[in-house]
Order: sequence, then structure tokens, then C-alpha cells
Amino acid sequence: MKDGALTDMPPPSDAELLDAARVAKVAELAAACKAAIYAGFSSNALGELYSYPAKDTDQQNLASSVLASLMPGNAADWSTPFWCADASGEWAFRAHMAAQMQRVGQDGKAAILAAMARNAQLAAQVAAAESVDAVNAIAWS
Repeated sequence: MKDGALTDMPPPSDAELLDAARVAKVAELAAACKAAIYAGFSSNALGELYSYPAKDTDQQNLASSVLASLMPGNAADWSTPFWCADASGEWAFRAHMAAQMQRVGQDGKAAILAAMARNAQLAAQVAAAESVDAVNAIAWS
């Protein structure tokens, strides 16, 4: 307001526009990272490639199963059922021996870390971008 009258706001500066583009892009990339993680991962721990889920509860179940596989006193033939899909996409609980469960855990962790590293790399590109167009050109794919 000036002298009791409404006045137009000045347009945002180039720096403000760049900051806003950076914030929006980092949020977009974080969502893409989460989606990539939640899409699951593959492991050949059972001798052929199976797909495993990786939403939050899935990750908790995987961590619990890996931990259980490491408990002292487990029988040599210890196994646990774990949810996975075969090459045809058929989901089922399939028995996993201790070493197999641990391999699935390692493969899941590697997939999650790869997505997180990609997100960090792209976020660094966003921070270094010097224009809104440069920020907008950065994509998850």
C-alpha cells in the first residue's frame, strides 16, 4: 500500500525465480527418487532373477528377515518365506535360505543407495545451475 492505495507487487527478480525453480526441482527429484525406490528391485539370490517390493513396510520386512537370518543358533537349513515375483510377474511367498535372504538384502540396499546417489547428483546439478532453463532441463531419467 502506498498512501492508502493498493500497489502492484514488483515482479520477482531473476534470483528469486532461480531460487523458486531450484526448490521446485529438488522436490520433484526427491519424489522421483522415492518412486524409483518404491518401484522395487531385482535379485538373483534364488538362482534366477526375481523382483522384490521396496515400499516402507517392504523395507522393514526385508530388514527383519535379514536380521533373523543372522541370528545365532539358526539351523543349517533355516529359511523364511519372502514375497517376490518371478519373470512372469507372479507374486508369491518363496522360501529363502539365510544366505539368499542376505543377498536379497544386499541387492535391495544397493538399489536404494543407487537411487539416493542419483538424487544427490541431480540435486548438486540443480544447485550449480545458473538459470531457470538450466534447472528445468535437469530430469530424473
